[in-house]
Amino acid sequence: MKKAAVVLFMMMAGVLLFQVSAQDPIQDRIELGREGGTTRAQSRAFSMQTLQAEPVVEAFISENTVSVSVQNYRGSALVEVVGSRGAKQAFIQVYDMGFDVISLAGMRAGEYTIRVTLGTEVFTGTFKKGMNGR
Repeated sequence: MKKAAVVLFMMMAGVLLFQVSAQDPIQDRIELGREGGTTRAQSRAFSMQTLQAEPVVEAFISENTVSVSVQNYRGSALVEVVGSRGAKQAFIQVYDMGFDVISLAGMRAGEYTIRVTLGTEVFTGTFKKGMNGR
C-alpha cells in the first residue's frame, strides 16, 4: 500500500513539474477585464444575420514588448499603455482579427495599465515591467 502511494505521489509530482516547465518563462499573459457593460443576459431573436461573437482581446508582456491580439471585431482598436513612468499608444485596424506589438523601450520599470478600446467597449489590465528597464 505504501509503495502504491509513493508511486502515485511521484506521478503527480512529475505531471506538476512538466506543467511548470511547459510554460514560457519569457512571456506572461496580462489578465484583461471588460469595463462597464452589464452581466445580465439580453434576450435576442436567433438569426444567422444577427449572430455575432463577443470580441476576444488578449495581451502578453515579453521583456520590452506588449503583444495585443483582437478577434471577432471589425474596426479600429486603440491600445494605451499608461503608468507613472511613461505612456505609449497604438492603433490597430481589425478585420475579424488583428495583432500588434508595442515596444516598451525607453519606459522605466514599474507598474502599468493597459487599456484596449474597441468602439464603446474597454478592456483593461495591469502588468509590471521588469527591473531591466532604464
